[in-house]
Amino acid sequence: MKAMRPRSVFLLFAFFAAAACGEGDGKGRDGDADADAPDLAFDDGAADADGEDREAIPDIADLPDAESPGDGTGDDPVEDEVGDTPGEEIPPSCTLTDSGPVEASSDGQVFELLRVTSTSGPAVTVNGFSNVVIRNCEIRHAGGSGIRFGNAAGIRIENISVIHDGAPAAGQNPSDGLNNIEGEFSSGVVITGVRLEKGSSGIYLLQCPGASLSFVEGHDFRGPFPRGQVVQFNHCDGAVLEDFSSECPAATSWTEDNVSVYQSSNVTVRRGLVDGNNSPSGVGVMFELSGGGSSGGLVEDVDAVRQGNGCFSGYPAFDVVFRRTRSRDNICSDQGRGAPLSGGLAWAGSPESSNLMIEDSSYFNLCAGLVWLEDVFTAVDLSEEDFTLREPQRLSFCWL
Repeated sequence: MKAMRPRSVFLLFAFFAAAACGEGDGKGRDGDADADAPDLAFDDGAADADGEDREAIPDIADLPDAESPGDGTGDDPVEDEVGDTPGEEIPPSCTLTDSGPVEASSDGQVFELLRVTSTSGPAVTVNGFSNVVIRNCEIRHAGGSGIRFGNAAGIRIENISVIHDGAPAAGQNPSDGLNNIEGEFSSGVVITGVRLEKGSSGIYLLQCPGASLSFVEGHDFRGPFPRGQVVQFNHCDGAVLEDFSSECPAATSWTEDNVSVYQSSNVTVRRGLVDGNNSPSGVGVMFELSGGGSSGGLVEDVDAVRQGNGCFSGYPAFDVVFRRTRSRDNICSDQGRGAPLSGGLAWAGSPESSNLMIEDSSYFNLCAGLVWLEDVFTAVDLSEEDFTLREPQRLSFCWL
């Protein structure tokens, strides 16, 4: 079965901001997501806005380098440890062994302390085996995905750096199948403490109910359409994404939505930062619950900055809450891929949506519309106030 891809048909509405959330029919599929689980079948694929207040927000390029050495042991992916003496360097606590592509061959197999490099095809493959663990590894891929798994219940991926070395200096990848991590038809997925760079998407999951993603540090995703997200859930009911950041410089990235929830009920997205989106149709966090079979969701404690087309959207969505969401310094001009189709909205709901709620949320220094279409929101609690953005994730690994 071929990996599902989206239809490229856009719904056009005769309203100013109807395109605030991109495509009307979803972004991840051309196939039947309800079909019986097959063997692994992914497609390999071979300007900031003006305004005085914006200077208070650091450019992505001024933030700490994602590849700067970390000091930690790898057991705690959140912060680097520091020595007692200022400037003291703590040596790496582990050593990686160089390896070519690897593939699981048994249940419960553990891959660890490897530097896996692949120039063709996936670097790590898990197909049909359960409870496999991939931890404390650096993965570099080109010509295929970084980690690919299918029919792999209970897989755990932790303390991993995945870098797509095949990306051009700037602009879109040559294929939408060059994801850092991709998985399908697997329950009990846990992914924690991962740094993802320059993949078509960072993490793309299809029919992985209850997936748990945490401490995700994402950089410079390259698409092309329909990819371009740090995370996309496709038919993944009950999934959770928490403690994450996505930083996508306008000069090099090729984003769509930064976080995409497609036909997945009761997904939670919380404690995150989405910084940068140059797509004319993509938004910061998108719930796209088309098809009539999915509803419910929560976005909580997420900041969106330097977004073009939109920050938080349901298109369509039903019974989704945006709680303590914050938006600032959006960009209403062309960032090199065309002007935002919405003109630069912050929160949006399509005419088909219902019972959307914005709770205890705020905004600052926006260049265009605030909320559209208010009729589909049963609560709109917004205030204008300056605020300091959440810090992006900065993970450390035992080999650095």
